[in-house]
Amino acid sequence: MTTRKILCLMLVFTQIGCRSVYRIHCTSDPAPAGVLAGEEFLGETECTVEIPSDSEWIENDQIELTFCLPNGAERKRVVELHGRKPSNPLAEFVSLPFMIGGAGLILMDDDDDEEEEYDAWSDSDEDDDVEELGLMGLGVVAIGAGLYCLFGGDFDSLNACPVHVDFNEPAPED
Repeated sequence: MTTRKILCLMLVFTQIGCRSVYRIHCTSDPAPAGVLAGEEFLGETECTVEIPSDSEWIENDQIELTFCLPNGAERKRVVELHGRKPSNPLAEFVSLPFMIGGAGLILMDDDDDEEEEYDAWSDSDEDDDVEELGLMGLGVVAIGAGLYCLFGGDFDSLNACPVHVDFNEPAPED
């Protein structure tokens, strides 16, 4: 019975608002410049926008972004998505607590062996506890990485595609 409940919950979580997205990091000179896809405002530079992989703005594995300055100047950039994998927010959502918790445990492992003298007669288990925290942290991070991969995450998709527009250069002729 418990296994069925867990499977049902996993199926529900995989369907709730977890569309795959392409991440695009937008910068401009000068900044800020508005970033639009179609007629929709996505943000101001410097920003990272997320475009759903099933977006109507994507045609032939490309998306056209428009960068606009307050004075009305515009530049269009076509971003090639072919060969890029969209990220999976569900994988990130599930694995993030493990990654953060594991990193916290590793950081708690503040072991300064070089500065302390080894006392073979000491009954203190404090040093062993600290070392166990670090090892436990590595294990928790490994569980997070495993969950990320299990839920379809791809480490390359975490890197946003960089797009830069320089309004100081002459506009390309169409």
